[in-house]
Amino acid sequence: MRPLEAIGFVLAIPSVFALLGWMPRRTGVVFAALSFVVLLLAAVWLGAYWQCIPLYLGVVLSLFALLRTRPQRRNRMHVLAATAVACLLLMTGAFTFVLPMFTLPKPTGPYATGTRVEHLVDPVRMETHVAGSLRPREIMVQIWYPASPNHQPFASYRDRRETTLLSSYLGVLQTHSYRNADVATSGAPFPVLLFNPAWAGHRTQNTYQVEDLASHGFIVVGVDHTYNSGPVAFPDGRVIGPTDGHDISDFQDTTVAQQIAFGGREVAIEADDDVLVLNTLSAANIDPRSPWFHRVDVNDAGTFGHSFGGAVAAEVCYQDPRVKAALNEDGWMFGDVATRGLDKPYMVMNDDGPSITSVQLQSKDTQTRRESKLTNIDIDNLNHTMRAFGGYMLTIRGSRHFDFSDRPLYSPIRRLTEAGSISPVPAHEIVEAYTLQFFSHTLQGKLAPLLAASNSPYKEVQFENWFAHNASTR
Repeated sequence: MRPLEAIGFVLAIPSVFALLGWMPRRTGVVFAALSFVVLLLAAVWLGAYWQCIPLYLGVVLSLFALLRTRPQRRNRMHVLAATAVACLLLMTGAFTFVLPMFTLPKPTGPYATGTRVEHLVDPVRMETHVAGSLRPREIMVQIWYPASPNHQPFASYRDRRETTLLSSYLGVLQTHSYRNADVATSGAPFPVLLFNPAWAGHRTQNTYQVEDLASHGFIVVGVDHTYNSGPVAFPDGRVIGPTDGHDISDFQDTTVAQQIAFGGREVAIEADDDVLVLNTLSAANIDPRSPWFHRVDVNDAGTFGHSFGGAVAAEVCYQDPRVKAALNEDGWMFGDVATRGLDKPYMVMNDDGPSITSVQLQSKDTQTRRESKLTNIDIDNLNHTMRAFGGYMLTIRGSRHFDFSDRPLYSPIRRLTEAGSISPVPAHEIVEAYTLQFFSHTLQGKLAPLLAASNSPYKEVQFENWFAHNASTR
């Protein structure tokens, strides 16, 4: 619960005592009325969300029951009302514990951060995800940037139209970024970073990371890849979710070779989406009517992504000479870059999952056997590019696949978030620190002690500098 709702919750408790006769009725009415006012202010000012619906109902029920109660006539109905209100309060506590209004980590850089959502239409490509489509390829992007705010409100975590009933509270959860604030002038032009979400992920899924980068002077573009990311809301009212096709990690009806080809086709489409973003920002940088006029440096760009988005990041870095460095957060590689390697600064962050065993590779279970085989192929490809061209690899001990995203913040119950044993706070601090130094070093030439050190100062990190290793073996 946010502070105002927590106050409303506490103020609602005495009404239960008043209904049971343990407190004067008038006192209970006063507390219930105060709770109602506080919760109304919170709903109007900050936005209502479903986890607090039982609390709203409980306060209304307590007020109704107390105002109809005569001091000398408390009976079974009052006990039932008190029980119902108490149960509603307990339900609120349970709901807000399981799916809290979480707090994103505060950005650590000197800039305030702003954010804008923009609709891009490709002037060349047609949409290929829908058979027979005559529409051009369209994507939605969200841009985080160094800002000069002027009384703008904080942006919500996600567009309400892009949530489900269960996740609708994300539409009122506040971030640290000012909506549509002016772009800062001091320090411009700013280098561009492209963020690609996971398979069926969302552009806001790594808000902790993109806000921190923007606060340090980067323009970060989160790309929703239509028909893979989603749901994605467009200005004309359309909301497009991921297609119902098979998942990149589902091998029940797909061989390893088929999955590699399928991933290669999709990664090529999404890499072209990133190129569209760079082209659009390049044009905006020389347009005096654009908020990005003389604010953007697309010729020293970087890319990063989580899971399948990491493969997209590596591929666009391989394809586009404007992209100088790529960061892959726990993703398999697909496309040309997977087999040819990346002759540019490349960092890979891995979770602490168990190694593939011979038992898994020979398993009778199709999913286990094929997934293990693709993982081994990916490891071979990664080792090839590291040996041939250098790079950085780190593993965060105690982490799992989703620890690189915001998802561990969604709930303290790790079975729901599929998080590892590491707490989200240190995991995110590690990712932020290495991401910032990697791009500051490769795009701006700044010193990066984390990348130069033979051992990480973080006890949870196993770090390898293949550039240094390759140099020492020549």
